[in-house]
Amino acid sequence: MNKKYATLSILLLLAGYDVRAAETGTGTVASVSDLASLFEGEFTTLPDQGAAPAGAPVLYNLSKRVHVPALGDEVVYAEQHEKATDGPMLWQRLYGFKFDPDQKLIVMTPYSMGNEHLVAGAYKDPTPLAKLDAGALKPQAGGCVVIWRRSEAGFEGTLKPGSCKEAPDAAKAATPAITVTKTDYTEQAPAGSGAPVVFRRIH
Repeated sequence: MNKKYATLSILLLLAGYDVRAAETGTGTVASVSDLASLFEGEFTTLPDQGAAPAGAPVLYNLSKRVHVPALGDEVVYAEQHEKATDGPMLWQRLYGFKFDPDQKLIVMTPYSMGNEHLVAGAYKDPTPLAKLDAGALKPQAGGCVVIWRRSEAGFEGTLKPGSCKEAPDAAKAATPAITVTKTDYTEQAPAGSGAPVVFRRIH
């Protein structure tokens, strides 16, 4: 696996919504807050026991729910590191969660922050995020927008067709690209490019 998987990983900026559960054709959509909370914490691709698969780098996703004045409350700041939690940083991102009342679904959008280096470590101390220039916060160019539905164990996300190069065409858009539960989240590799990548919660 390489850095191209960063398009989805959080693991995670739109204005917050006070959302009650709503019925859909696939079940009950829990609140935006419930989904965002599952992405908060420390995760690793290192198995609970044993070594990582041969040839696969060990990744750590460190994320925290934050308040960004220009965006609202349902915001997750995330960093991905390689080898260790304090190892080389591969990327930083803000993820926004919004309830779409027409479709009764939750939409997750990745945002770029401009000078990302100025907010490095914000999963520990989010203070720098309060100083972000609203004009610098823009949907990530080519970033995958994820549409979420409630599942039996948590949530299942599909890629919005056309939002990124990894997104399938509309006919295949119902296939989950990422699933999240209280213990882990799993990203499906682009079709034919490898096995799913599991991020196990460690904190």
